[in-house]
Amino acid sequence: MEQYDLVDLRSFVAVVECGSFVRAAEQLEVSTAAISRRVANLEQALGTRLIVRTTRRLDVTEAGRRFHADALTVFQLLGEAEERVRVGRESVTGLLRVAAPLSFGIQRVAPLLPTFMRRHPDLKVQLLLEDRYTDLQAEGIDVAIRIGSLRDSSLVATRIGTVEVAFCAAPAYLAEHGEPQGPEDLKHHACLHYSLLSMREEWGAVFGEAGEALEIRSPLAANNAEVLKECAIQGMGIAMLPRFVAQDALADGRL
Repeated sequence: MEQYDLVDLRSFVAVVECGSFVRAAEQLEVSTAAISRRVANLEQALGTRLIVRTTRRLDVTEAGRRFHADALTVFQLLGEAEERVRVGRESVTGLLRVAAPLSFGIQRVAPLLPTFMRRHPDLKVQLLLEDRYTDLQAEGIDVAIRIGSLRDSSLVATRIGTVEVAFCAAPAYLAEHGEPQGPEDLKHHACLHYSLLSMREEWGAVFGEAGEALEIRSPLAANNAEVLKECAIQGMGIAMLPRFVAQDALADGRL
């Protein structure tokens, strides 16, 4: 059996519905000769006449009428299949695993979830809040929100915002130990350390006038910024905190 394609089928349907090769050609914006070739190819592939055309009229054979009805069903099913694909592409389904730092996830990600999930009712979200570097591939993480530059990796990072940091200390600590007037003064203070970063990674942006990294004294290390904030509020030293973590304590004067 010879082959025919959807263009042949669509050409035949247009001829039957328009009642004319000329009008079908105009509808499909092709030449009348092209329509004739398409219908002839279809008839040859099926091995039967579908349309009888004379100089005065066009008649659809019984086989042509049955085939036309079946062809309409084919196009209807095809249209429904295409619509299902489009809807599936536009709607988001399945499980989305998102990893984020604990404080950032609580303050910035969690408030967005209700609106996000109302927009995507077929999506399930698993939010993993931990202050550690997760192995996205090993742990099946789809999206990770991280603060800082991407370490050497095959992963692709997209910047979604900027996090400002502030050197924070309690008024009582500054009253007792004095307020640093410049980066070089930090070596005389207790600096609270975020333990997931090396000292150079955390404080490496702080340089002395000679251009050498300062030696930072750190009596306390913790792997969570909220812990460092509370320790700073209690007068244990100076903490370098993201502003979204420190903002409430800065606003009410605790830091």
